[in-house]
Amino acid sequence: MDFKFTRNLLPGMFLDYDCVIIPGLGGFVCNGRSAWYDDENEEMVPPSRDVIFNPNLIHNDGLLAQEIMRARDLSYSEAMKHVEDEASLMVRQLQEGKPVEIARVGRLYSGDDGVTRFLPDSELVRVLRSFGHARIPLAKLIEKEAIPIHTPLLVKIARAAAVIALPIVLGGAWMLSDSSNSSTLLSVFPTFDTEAIVSTFIPSEGSTLFNPSDEEIAEEIEIEYATEEVELLLSENKVEEEETLAIQINFLIIGGAFSIQENALNLAETLKLEGFNPTHHYQNHNNLNLVALGEFETESSARKALKEARKKGRTASWLKRL
Repeated sequence: MDFKFTRNLLPGMFLDYDCVIIPGLGGFVCNGRSAWYDDENEEMVPPSRDVIFNPNLIHNDGLLAQEIMRARDLSYSEAMKHVEDEASLMVRQLQEGKPVEIARVGRLYSGDDGVTRFLPDSELVRVLRSFGHARIPLAKLIEKEAIPIHTPLLVKIARAAAVIALPIVLGGAWMLSDSSNSSTLLSVFPTFDTEAIVSTFIPSEGSTLFNPSDEEIAEEIEIEYATEEVELLLSENKVEEEETLAIQINFLIIGGAFSIQENALNLAETLKLEGFNPTHHYQNHNNLNLVALGEFETESSARKALKEARKKGRTASWLKRL
């Protein structure tokens, strides 16, 4: 007998089902295997399936009958009759000691112990072994020890200098491009050809911190002159004082600028303790209270004093042209 239904349908069912039972004979079990790596041959092996036969699986699961119904458009009872006819014929041949050949599936035979065994067809093994896929050569990656990179000291210093210089340059560019023109900062960027903004200021009046009171002035001028020599000396001092007052103030060394006057007064007290003679100036155009460390007529004298002030710790002080 040709076993036409079993022969035509079983090979395809092994691709879709893990177990196919021929009622009364046994069941074909498909064991799947995932893709794996062959270390010895350095190849990636595709997934595969191995088919074994279990004679104890004899109860009908209906799969073979369903395939016959679908292929031949038969009823379930008609399909089951074909399954039972072919299964009974296979059992009879095995009991007679004859092998059962199922084309494209394999051979069923009875061993010396009476147990039915299965030898799969070579073509079935080839198809299920890799599902038509070939092995992929895949060599292992060689792990290399990471080589540490040592950065030279000069490179580290240059990077640190760049990090420090960048904010300063950007801040300077912003101040030079500021449309408000509130200050000139001559000492910060002396090499830039920038136009100085002349700001007017009004010396503070009535300041208890900088201006002496009327009583103190009275105490200073209420002096009894005993001799003409003393009177002559006082007149000479008066001339020198008038000459000093005639000196024009063109530059200020600014120690700080504040919008709140109290903060300016606090800085002035600190500067007094440090040995400076601070003065207070108010700018109308930006409402800032400036605290000056010194007042000068020439730029050279002002820059010299600025250098000394920075040596004493006032590194944030700057030069302002009036």
